[in-house]
Amino acid sequence: MDISNNMTKIYSVIKSKLLFLIIFILLGVGGVTLYTMFAITPVYSVSSTLILKIMNSEKNDSQVMEALNLFQRQAKTYLEIAALSPVKEATDKALELSSEDASKIKSIKLTNDSGSQLMTLTIKASDRDLANQYIKQYVKQYKQFTTEKFGRDDLAIVSEAQGSLKPIYPVLWKNMLIAFIVFSFIAFNIIFIRYVMSDSIDSSDELEELTGVPTLGMIPVIEKKERR
Repeated sequence: MDISNNMTKIYSVIKSKLLFLIIFILLGVGGVTLYTMFAITPVYSVSSTLILKIMNSEKNDSQVMEALNLFQRQAKTYLEIAALSPVKEATDKALELSSEDASKIKSIKLTNDSGSQLMTLTIKASDRDLANQYIKQYVKQYKQFTTEKFGRDDLAIVSEAQGSLKPIYPVLWKNMLIAFIVFSFIAFNIIFIRYVMSDSIDSSDELEELTGVPTLGMIPVIEKKERR
């Protein structure tokens, strides 16, 4: 019976504070939306695909296995070279980037997730046009650097700069959804702590519910007027 009464009380309190809930959540979501749109710097992603050539064409099993192991080590070396500073420095110099423009390049990553000959170079930057220019020049400098070090050009471009016109970060709808969940949680907790956990009696209906006796009347509070 107490559980039923408590649930009824919670429901009635939430119903009476529905306007507060809606306004609080809308203000919270609206604030996060404006912050996401105007305060957070968007980040764009551009990628280019390269292929690593296999030089060994032997046919017997032992030589195929040896060639495969060599290719895996070679691919790992190429991935590690992409993370070295000389290629980035040469790219910055070729594009004549200022320190401010260089800081717009957030990350440079070469990956070979599939284990195939294909490798993907991904540039993330706060300026999409700069990212397009940067990845093209970076591939050029990267191929030049590896050719000088290995004495041969084992890389070929499969696809040049590709990427969405929309930023990958922030994602507006995700931030709005998170804001809705968070501010809904906060609003319900405010109501629960402020009203449901309160020991005060706020209405005659609540008094009747607690005592089980009908209310016959109420004594109004009359403020005294100051004498002049």
